[in-house]
Amino acid sequence: MRSRPTKKSFYEYMSTRFNRNYKDAETYEALLEIIADARDESNFMDLAELTLMNRTDRLIYRNKRACEGTEMTPAQVDEYLATVEFALEFVT
Repeated sequence: MRSRPTKKSFYEYMSTRFNRNYKDAETYEALLEIIADARDESNFMDLAELTLMNRTDRLIYRNKRACEGTEMTPAQVDEYLATVEFALEFVT
């Protein structure tokens, strides 16, 4: 397990990934929550599966989240999944 990620490293990763200056403290807090959740093996596998979704699966995921009360744009889904990918690097 790697040490806790810094905001700087996370923002650099997201900025590079999405080709824009990325700074969102709320998403960084979500990153830390994802890391904590992923320490449970079943949660880890569920999160890892999210990162493998294709375009259709992402749309289904958006609809599922909307039914649960969380509306997300396609860009927000992409950012969330990038956050999950980054988080999993700190659990394995």
